[in-house]
Amino acid sequence: RAIILTLIIVTSLYISASLGLAGMVPYEEISETSGFPNGFRYVGYGWAADITALGELTVLPLVVLVTIMAQPRLCYAMSVDGLLPPIFTEMDSSGNLREGTRIAGIIMVTIATLVPFSYLDDLISSGILLAFTMTDASVILVRQTSPADASF
Repeated sequence: RAIILTLIIVTSLYISASLGLAGMVPYEEISETSGFPNGFRYVGYGWAADITALGELTVLPLVVLVTIMAQPRLCYAMSVDGLLPPIFTEMDSSGNLREGTRIAGIIMVTIATLVPFSYLDDLISSGILLAFTMTDASVILVRQTSPADASF
C-alpha cells in the first residue's frame, strides 16, 4: 500500500507541476533544458527563477552521486542473480567491490565522455522511469501471486 500511495502522491505532484508550468508559459516556449527557471523568468518572477535554478544545480550532482555510489551494489545483486558476469561479485578483504566499481566507473566515464549531455539527460530520465515502473509492477505482481502465508 505504501508504494501505491507514494506513486499516487508523486504522480499528482508531477502532474500539478506540469500543469503549473504549462499555465505560466505557452507550451511551444517551454525550455527543454531548464523549464521552471525560464518559466518563472517568462512571467517576471526572477527570484523564483533563481531559486529553481539553484535547486536544479544542487539536485543534479546529488542524483549523479547517488547513482555512482549505488551502481556497484546494483551490479553485485544482478551478478548474484546471474544477470551479469561473476566478476561483479568479487569482494576484497574489506568487503568492497573494487572490480565491479572499476568496471562500472569505466563504463560511466566512457558514456559521459562520448554522449552529449542533452541525450544523457533524456536517457537517464527514461531509464529511471522504466526501472521504477518495472520495480513497482513486480512488487504488485508478487503481492498478487505469492502464497497467502508469505511474511510480507
